[in-house]
Amino acid sequence: MLLSTAAGTVEVATLLASGVVTVGSAVLLAYLYVYARDVVVEIDLRDMWPLAMGIGAGVVYGVANIADTLVSAAWLGPFAEGATLFFILGVALGIRGLALSRRDRSTTALPQWLDYAVLAVFVGSWWLGFLLSGETRLVVVAGWVGASLWALYYSLLAVRTHEGTSIAALVRNLLPAVIATAGVVFADIVGRYLGYAGVVDAVWLVGTVIVGTFLFTTAVAIRQQGGEVERMYDWTTWRGSGERSAEVARGSETEAGVEDRSD
Repeated sequence: MLLSTAAGTVEVATLLASGVVTVGSAVLLAYLYVYARDVVVEIDLRDMWPLAMGIGAGVVYGVANIADTLVSAAWLGPFAEGATLFFILGVALGIRGLALSRRDRSTTALPQWLDYAVLAVFVGSWWLGFLLSGETRLVVVAGWVGASLWALYYSLLAVRTHEGTSIAALVRNLLPAVIATAGVVFADIVGRYLGYAGVVDAVWLVGTVIVGTFLFTTAVAIRQQGGEVERMYDWTTWRGSGERSAEVARGSETEAGVEDRSD
């Protein structure tokens, strides 16, 4: 049995962690569509595309990692690393777009077109390395570090700028997944450089489960936002103006009667 050995236990844990990320990303991607369609207004929905791309890359990462664990093909490991890069790049760009929504983009340090230029450079560089030489580690590490810091900065900016809105609720729930991803990334870089492969694997397992968990909580937060919007138009909780006025009048008469009896 797989669980009878340490290697088998790690393999099962890897499959479960990857499954959590896969399902969590898929659920969040579906609710992100609901969020863009039914909840959020007055923002450029093009800002949601990088975020959707990043979450979709989370699905690809989980599936690729499951396949790599079961099949152990040489190309699946680098492919899963690339999906992690696209995940954090997409999330970083999506959160930046949400943070700067309803603001004058001309006052920002970097123009919006540069976002897509940076994304295109990393995506193109990774695919060239993957297809031509199979060596993508340098591109992945550079993208991991830069995008992680970028995502953390704009997550804090989005929450501070849009406090009390659905944008802040979405980013606040997604922020722990970003932090966990950044933690796993830096542990992977430092651990492999220092030769602590076992520590890296342990941190990866814990961090991956945390990422998948907070992807689920972000989807739940979006569902709650949608529920609040639905309750605004719920006929069972709203009153017509005439009916409401009658209720107020009856309440006033009742209070007056109580005061008369007390006199």
